Amino acid sequence: MGETPYLMGNSQTVVILVHGFDPGDTSGAPSTGTWHSGVNIYGQLASAGYLVGSVQYYGEFQIQFSNGYTFTDSSFTGSSNTPIGSIGNEMGNALEAIFSSGYHNVDIVSYSMGGLVTAYMLEHFDLTHINLENLIFIASPFDGSPLAGIAQCLGLSGYTGTQVNEMSSGSNFLNNLAQSAGNIHSYYGSAVWTVYSGTYDPWWGYVLFNGANDGVVSEHSATYFGYDHLYTFSSDIHTASLDDFTWSGISYFQDQSVANTILDNLAGNY
Repeated sequence: MGETPYLMGNSQTVVILVHGFDPGDTSGAPSTGTWHSGVNIYGQLASAGYLVGSVQYYGEFQIQFSNGYTFTDSSFTGSSNTPIGSIGNEMGNALEAIFSSGYHNVDIVSYSMGGLVTAYMLEHFDLTHINLENLIFIASPFDGSPLAGIAQCLGLSGYTGTQVNEMSSGSNFLNNLAQSAGNIHSYYGSAVWTVYSGTYDPWWGYVLFNGANDGVVSEHSATYFGYDHLYTFSSDIHTASLDDFTWSGISYFQDQSVANTILDNLAGNY
């Protein structure tokens, strides 16, 4: 993997995008996936002048940057049975390698399970070559999701395995993550922590959740680790795939107001 001269002398702020649970997406193609769907948050960030890196951890691990560079670790092959902590370690090692040649301002935007990956990485890596300015967590299940437990009980094809087990409320992974969450504030105390949560509350939300939720993750779970700023989006549900089921609502990545909020927050407007 070697040196990363593409970053040397580059004064752009780097935005790292971390997707959520989607074991069906193993293509690694830069023009597909969470951040390119809907309003194309990846493209909007790049157009705004950021150097954007999109993490792909199913299949071969990659971070694809908007300047054409791709960091690849062909020794890592992820699946729904890859522990979330293993992905966090992989991402931490990758960022240490990428930023070893210089000091850069960095923002991290994580969606759903990607927030757990990011939190685990930040708890276990003191990335000394970055100035972490913003952490944005979009509907991350820090206290789990009841849908993960239901998927286990029903044995739903494609929605079972290690990662689903670890996202179940009360799992050992989530308990250990919560116990060491203070490391994030110790290592990155100056970073601004922002949470986005959905309050769409579809019909099954009344059955599965106690309080505001987006149909998959409750506001309680999304804010479980605390925050500096909280934004709620009442028109949004958790994933685009659920739109097909409910015939209503739009996903986070089809909503320009979410993209606008990300751009505002990364610019220092809260």
